[in-house]
Amino acid sequence: MSDRPDPTPVPDPPAHPAPVDAAAAPTRPTPTAPSQREPVLDLLRGAALLGITLVNVQLMSGPAVYALFAGRSPSSPGPAGEVVRSLVNWLATGKFVSSFSILFGLGAALIAARATTGRDRRLLARRYGLLVAMGLLHMVLLFPGDVLFVYGISGFVLLAFVRVRARTALIWAVVLLAASTVALVGVTLASRAMPTDAFWLAEVTRQQASALEAYATGSVAGIIAANAWLAFWIQTDQVFALPWFLGLFLLGLSATRAGIVGDLAGHRDRLVRLARVTVPVGLVLNLPQILASPETMATGEASTAVAISGAVAYTAGAPVLAVGYLSMLAVIGLDRGTSTGLRRRLVALGRVALSGYLGQSVLAMLAFGGLRLYGQLGVFGELAVVAGIWLVLLLVAPWWTARYRFGPVEWVWRSLTYGRRQPMLRQADAAGTPASATRGSGRAGASLGAGQAVDVDSRNLLGEAGEGHDDRGEPGRGDR
Repeated sequence: MSDRPDPTPVPDPPAHPAPVDAAAAPTRPTPTAPSQREPVLDLLRGAALLGITLVNVQLMSGPAVYALFAGRSPSSPGPAGEVVRSLVNWLATGKFVSSFSILFGLGAALIAARATTGRDRRLLARRYGLLVAMGLLHMVLLFPGDVLFVYGISGFVLLAFVRVRARTALIWAVVLLAASTVALVGVTLASRAMPTDAFWLAEVTRQQASALEAYATGSVAGIIAANAWLAFWIQTDQVFALPWFLGLFLLGLSATRAGIVGDLAGHRDRLVRLARVTVPVGLVLNLPQILASPETMATGEASTAVAISGAVAYTAGAPVLAVGYLSMLAVIGLDRGTSTGLRRRLVALGRVALSGYLGQSVLAMLAFGGLRLYGQLGVFGELAVVAGIWLVLLLVAPWWTARYRFGPVEWVWRSLTYGRRQPMLRQADAAGTPASATRGSGRAGASLGAGQAVDVDSRNLLGEAGEGHDDRGEPGRGDR
């Protein structure tokens, strides 16, 4: 997330270099100016990451997922807990993973647009391959609902869309999201007609008992085994949902190609109009998720009509509300600035989004595994853990980014991508602060000029995770 050093040695220029046509000159991975960094994008990523924590805690905190696999209703959280769960389903479930996925596509477009040489493409392929590997480790060791694995796979697919225009990307996005909605409705109807498999029920019951014992005794091997079993089934679903993820990525890519990302301030009025439409429409479209919760869908308690509307709400309604959230928060960042208060902390978290995403899983494992709270907390206990995780992330992220160029995981990722150890400590930078980092910004995040080379690692898929600051503590540039 900051101004990065060139990952490869650069020979001294000749004494009298020949003039070069900037538009025709081949691009190569080079550092980009800090003024090209857009802190509002980091603000969006930081907020999306907190929302993902709120949703993921339901899978992290106990064995309820096993009941869903078996078509049984988990234990009731009580009237107040039901209200909280309904609100989370309505306002959060599917919305923040959609937001993160849109931002993934946005960041992928920024780096892939300039990855024109064979070397650039190989670097991108290596970085996506490393993301797949990180996802595999994450799902087995910490959180079986990992999203990095499917993001890495999708990164390879996105390379086929490097040169598409904004309108083409948008059409593809709509088609893929619509097809995913139809497919999920079909799967929902088919699953309701399928008989219960006694062998499957017995296996789920056995796995649940093993997981409870592993967490109760603190058995690391048992927890890893439980995660591996869950990850196999959860990730199978996510791989089949790849067209839906790809549709979301292409929404972000379309926004980048349309010039919105390169000039957020110049598109402020469009963002306002977009938020005014997508927030209320998204809230209405997602109302079925109150009734068609994961619990009622799994147990068959929801009627067929409710089940179908719930499937449509998740695959089509959630992205609409996600666009509304992103547009609304971007306007807030543009109008009020990103350098003070909670917004400053969210920006810092967005800069280390990959480390923050994995960090939330580490903190959750410490709470539910280390403190033996797995399966012991109700809804409000889970919310207390979420609040604790948020607090740690929002306190640590600004401290870290003020001292280091990259988040710890971003540093490893970058070093492995380029095959050499990257400098970690923040260094002095004479470049200025992006306009939108302060209140009343003008043109935010200047667009890249023709022929201008960029560091293909500086705008990564999870957002500008891995960049640092200039010597004055202001944001650098770059892009879970």
